Amino acid sequence: MVNEAEEGLMELVAHPGLHFKIKIVQMKNLFIAVFLQLCLIVESSAQETNLKEDYSAYLQEVRNFNKMLSQFPQSGTILTKEGLEKSRESMKAFLNIKTILKPSVKNIQGPAGNIPLTIFKPDTIRGVVLEIHGGGWMSGSPEYDAQFNDELARTSKVAVVSVDYRLAPENPFPACIEDCKAAAKWLVSNAKKEFGTDKIFISGGSAGGHLAAVTTLYIRDSLKAIDKVKGVNLIYGVFDLGRTPSHRLATDSTFLTKKGMEELMQLVFKGWSMEKRQSPEYSPLYADLHGLPPALFTIGAADPLADDTYFMEVRWRSAGNKTYLAVYPESPHGVDIFPTQMAKVAKQKMYQWINDLCK
Repeated sequence: MVNEAEEGLMELVAHPGLHFKIKIVQMKNLFIAVFLQLCLIVESSAQETNLKEDYSAYLQEVRNFNKMLSQFPQSGTILTKEGLEKSRESMKAFLNIKTILKPSVKNIQGPAGNIPLTIFKPDTIRGVVLEIHGGGWMSGSPEYDAQFNDELARTSKVAVVSVDYRLAPENPFPACIEDCKAAAKWLVSNAKKEFGTDKIFISGGSAGGHLAAVTTLYIRDSLKAIDKVKGVNLIYGVFDLGRTPSHRLATDSTFLTKKGMEELMQLVFKGWSMEKRQSPEYSPLYADLHGLPPALFTIGAADPLADDTYFMEVRWRSAGNKTYLAVYPESPHGVDIFPTQMAKVAKQKMYQWINDLCK
């Protein structure tokens, strides 16, 4: 038998206007829950940035250098064999292989034969960095990063192992990924024996930043050894092979030109669908990023690949991992490789970050 109170309550609940009110309350509660969860994620991730640091003393030099870069003659196409070779040769203009430490070369077995590893070893070793060079997956070698690797080894007291992976298009993508995975597997198994420590760092710039992120996920998912990786140094990487907005909006006046980047994507990923390029296996921006080490993200504010770094840092942090976002004003792609004070500051930030994580 339903009493008057129960009957009145049933009528109230059945009222269509109340359903609308209940839904509004439910939506408010859901919004509050999501907001609180996001606050917890942001608070627990302990993000750091360099946004309060003053770089005004270096800006005029950066502007002068940007002007010089803009006056460089437009490069030819890389879609021909001759044009590709010319592009590879032109990169050597930025090559500086003068080092204080004398590197050694060790060959390891890879999926298609030997993979040379160029190794810098300081007198004191507190960690090991697996370094992956840039060059758009189609050029470059450990020599290109020799000065950086030498300074990193001496400043942070770490051994640096730079992998000479196979290049596209002669070795179609993802041959480079497979070689980096082989180098990571060797290092995880042999770091303690070879260098006296199993503290590992992964580092890479541009296309090397992309490969560094993919390799880190491989260490977590396949090698089950992510606990050995103490930090990941991601320098203006490409994390979405489908191209982020800033990548697509590049012009031919930027250091990375619209034409050059479009040809690069065509050369390396010819025949690849957008769906395949953006799969988590190849575009780490879309991967599960939980349970990863701290990451330092470095980017120049004038870099056409800026969105890749901004988006990846947010996803890395939102997954509960610690991040440091270092943004350098008015600086182009390659902020750390040019002969400017801003470049020195950017490199010192990396050296100090790795040094601190070795403690």
